[in-house]
Amino acid sequence: MFFTKKFPYYTRVAYLYDVRSGIFFGIFNGLVIFFLPIIGRKIGATSLEVAIITAAPTACFLLTLIWAKICRKSKKVSWVVFPTLLARSLFLSMFFVKNPLIFTSIIVCAAILESMAMPAYSSVMKEVYHENYRGKAMGYVRFFCNIATVLASFVGGYLLDMGNGSFYKFVFPAGAVFGMMSSFLFKKIRIRRETKLPALDRLSAIVNSFRKNTHLKYFTLSFFTAGFGYLMGAPLYPLFMVDELSLSNTVVGYLGSATALSGSISFFFWGHLIDRYKPLNLLKVIIIIAALIPLLYAISHGILPIIFASIISGIVMNGWDLCWYNHVIQEVKREQTAGIFGIQYSLIGIRGLIAPFVGTMLYLHLGIRYAFIASASVIMMGAIFMLFCKKKAFAPKIQVAVRNVRFE
Repeated sequence: MFFTKKFPYYTRVAYLYDVRSGIFFGIFNGLVIFFLPIIGRKIGATSLEVAIITAAPTACFLLTLIWAKICRKSKKVSWVVFPTLLARSLFLSMFFVKNPLIFTSIIVCAAILESMAMPAYSSVMKEVYHENYRGKAMGYVRFFCNIATVLASFVGGYLLDMGNGSFYKFVFPAGAVFGMMSSFLFKKIRIRRETKLPALDRLSAIVNSFRKNTHLKYFTLSFFTAGFGYLMGAPLYPLFMVDELSLSNTVVGYLGSATALSGSISFFFWGHLIDRYKPLNLLKVIIIIAALIPLLYAISHGILPIIFASIISGIVMNGWDLCWYNHVIQEVKREQTAGIFGIQYSLIGIRGLIAPFVGTMLYLHLGIRYAFIASASVIMMGAIFMLFCKKKAFAPKIQVAVRNVRFE
C-alpha cells in the first residue's frame, strides 16, 4: 500500500504518516486553497485584494529566517504541527465572512502561521529520509496529495456553484477540518535520535554561512529571478478566468483537477529522475518549460490554451518544487539546514511581497496580455541565469545504503 515496499524498513513508518498527512492536505488544498482567489474575486474583491490573496502564502515566507532561528531550540515535528493546525483552523471562521476585506484578512493570518512551519519541515525531511530515497519518497507523497486534490477540487467546484455563490461558507470550513487532520497525522512522525542543534546567537551567523557558499548564492539569484517572473503572473490567472473568460466555479474546478492530475502523474518520474540525476540539471529544463504557462494565457481567446497551461503547470511546477528543494538540501550541511532554508523562504517571501503587485500594475497600465508576456520574459531570464549554475554538494554524489538493511 502507498508503495511502501520501495523503501527500507526504517523509512516506512515516517513515510506512511507523511503520505496520510499529504492525502488530507490534498483534500484541504482542493476544497479551499485552490479556490481562494476565485471566490475572493466573485464576492467583490478588488484586483489589489486578489493580488494580496495570491501573494500572502509566499510573502509571509519573509518571516521564516526568524522562525528558523527559533525552531532550532525545539522539536522539529511539533514546530510543523501546531502552526499549521492553527492556520487551517482559521478557515472554520469562513462561515461568518461578510465582505472581501475579512475574507482577505483570514487568508493573510493563515499564511503567516503556515510560514512558521517551513524551516522545521525542511529539517524533518532531511532527517527522516535517506539521500538515496528522499526524492522518491517526497515524489510519492506529493502524488497521493495531488490525487486527493484532483478529487477534492472536482467536487469543490461543483459545490461552490451551489447556494447562489455563498456555499463557500460551508465548503471552506469542511475543507479546514481535513487540513487540521493532516496536521494531527504529521505529528506521529518521529525523528530517530533527534538532537537539538545549538542555537545560533545571531541571525548574522546564518547569513554568513550562506554568504560563503558561492554556488548556492548564484543558484539563489537564478531561482529568485525565475520565481519572480512566475509570481508576476499568478494573480492574473484568476482575473483572466473570471473577467475575460467568465468561467464558472465548476469549470475552474475541472482545470484544477487537470493541474493536480497531471502533477500526480509527473511525480512517478520526477522522484526517480531526481534520485538518478542532479536536480539542478532537471530544474534548468523545467524553468524553460514554465515560461510557456503565461505565454499560453497571453494568446488565449478561449479555454483550450488554458487547459494546456493547466496541464503544463501541474507537471513542471511540481518538478520545480521537488528539484529546488532537493538541490538546496544537498547544498547545505545538516546543522545549517533550517537556517539556509530560512534564508531561501525569506527570499521567496520578498518576491511574493513584490512580484504579484508588479504583475497587477502591469495589468492595470498595459493590459493583461502584455503583463503575461512580461511574466514569461522574466522567467526566461531566470532560466538563462541558471544555465550557468554549478553544483557543489556536501553529500556524496552516490551514497551506499546502510549495511544489513532488510527490504520486504
